[in-house]
Amino acid sequence: MNDFLANPLSGYLAIALMAGGTALFVYLAITLPDSPLKAYWERYVAYLNRYVRFLLLKTSGAQIAKYQAAAIALLALLTAATGNLIFVLATALAGVLPVLWLDSEKKKRIEKLEEQLDGWLLMLSNSLKATPAIGEAIRSTTNLVQPPMAEELDLLVKSNQLGTPVDKAVLDAAERMESQTIAGALATIVIARQTGGDLPTILETSAASLREMARLEGVVRTKTAEGKGQVVVLALMPLVMTGVLSAVDPTWLEPLTSNFIGYIIVTIALTFWFVAIIWARNILKVDI
Repeated sequence: MNDFLANPLSGYLAIALMAGGTALFVYLAITLPDSPLKAYWERYVAYLNRYVRFLLLKTSGAQIAKYQAAAIALLALLTAATGNLIFVLATALAGVLPVLWLDSEKKKRIEKLEEQLDGWLLMLSNSLKATPAIGEAIRSTTNLVQPPMAEELDLLVKSNQLGTPVDKAVLDAAERMESQTIAGALATIVIARQTGGDLPTILETSAASLREMARLEGVVRTKTAEGKGQVVVLALMPLVMTGVLSAVDPTWLEPLTSNFIGYIIVTIALTFWFVAIIWARNILKVDI
């Protein structure tokens, strides 16, 4: 009975000591000035901060990275304690899901900004007919649009109020929003101001062009949706068939998993499968 109690306690104590030692090592590696891990940590935090600033989140890249590291450490400890492969998968997901979520939110925000762009250009054109000052016209449209465009315009206006020239503030906003469509439209405003063009008319023409581009993109998305669905089906079919055959006859695939030649065949097949998926995605990626 004593041996029975001693073995589990010894195992848990060893796991706790391992976790504490690992946590101490990581902490020292991150905090020591000359540590290579600290440099990687700072680059990762800076990478997350770019997403945080773009999405106007109320947290920071350092906080996200700390929560992520804590989750990975906890899941690694659970993996060591239980030996369950589910925790291994959860550990991997904890490492990539925050970045994937931030990237997804960034793409959604850019798409929403592009959808609001033509409407805002028309508002700006009408405002310029009432007041010739571009800064005042932009300021008057800030409360007329919905987020996220309203948030970006508010940042532009505040930058101008703090002393940044209007043209520079507009170009900074274009760089911040990371959209070629928006950058082109805002660059048109700056060029028209500098060359003395009829800015309201130019903005109306730009808005009409953006609406036509959006219509064409919608047509392309509709036409390629069926092809993308076929790619998904074809990509999953080999995996499904392998799973079905393995369930029907577990020994049928043994030659591929019991010798070196089988490993080579599986590696080549997976490589061709992956390349085919990437190739198909590139074929269906139509840019207007």
